[in-house]
Amino acid sequence: MVIKMQARWNTGRLVLLMESLVAKDLKVRYKRSILGFAWFLLKPLFSMVVYYFVFTRILRFGGAIPHFSLFLLTGLLPWNFFSSSLSATTSSLLDNHRLIRSIYFPRMALPAAEVAANLVHLLLALLVLEVLLITFGHYPGLSIILILPALVLLTMMTVGIGMMLSIGNVFYRDVKQFIEILLLAWFYASPIIYPLDSIGVDIIESQRLLQILKFNPISGFMEIMHSIFYLGTWPPLWCWISLGSWSIIFLLTGMAIFRKAEPVVVKEL
Repeated sequence: MVIKMQARWNTGRLVLLMESLVAKDLKVRYKRSILGFAWFLLKPLFSMVVYYFVFTRILRFGGAIPHFSLFLLTGLLPWNFFSSSLSATTSSLLDNHRLIRSIYFPRMALPAAEVAANLVHLLLALLVLEVLLITFGHYPGLSIILILPALVLLTMMTVGIGMMLSIGNVFYRDVKQFIEILLLAWFYASPIIYPLDSIGVDIIESQRLLQILKFNPISGFMEIMHSIFYLGTWPPLWCWISLGSWSIIFLLTGMAIFRKAEPVVVKEL
């Protein structure tokens, strides 16, 4: 019976469901909000100001990077998408428990819709970023055409991780708290406020550190962002291998875990 019901959800109906969930998320998120979408841009802008001051006036790290504030913003915008999406997907099943228990629909759409809503914000923010970069002489090269496949891969990875977190949070509420701590550590382990090529690779320990940082699932995408937007060059091959591999691994693993746990989750809710 369940198989027959699942078969009825064709691609067209699933797309309509996703559109409805994304529209609902955006509407609820900005209800009674004066600035609305601007908050998605203001948060990384505020972080950019803080990090710029710390790393150029106190630690003197960013002074060696031209237009360090723009370099920061290039990494902070996608990080804001990634971290906001994971935080939202973690509680997506619990927040919609009444809907889940009322009607049947592909529940995977709930965490996926959270990611899609944040992706809309990211796309708009990237347009603003490009205007700022051009204003300060960072003109886009032909590599700009690669931003769409890069975003697709990042979205796949985010959805996969989000599915696992949403399942885990149903059984253990600690997941919501854990992901906040994990994201803080993950941020500093990612090439967002520093470029990987700035690490002293002449030292053996730094070479090992460089390899560890490159193994970070989000490092490949951040380097792609800096290459495409900030430098206007073609991203290194290792970035695509890393991003593509992690995206496929996380998406397939997330879908497998979600499908296996979904019947139990429905009863738990």
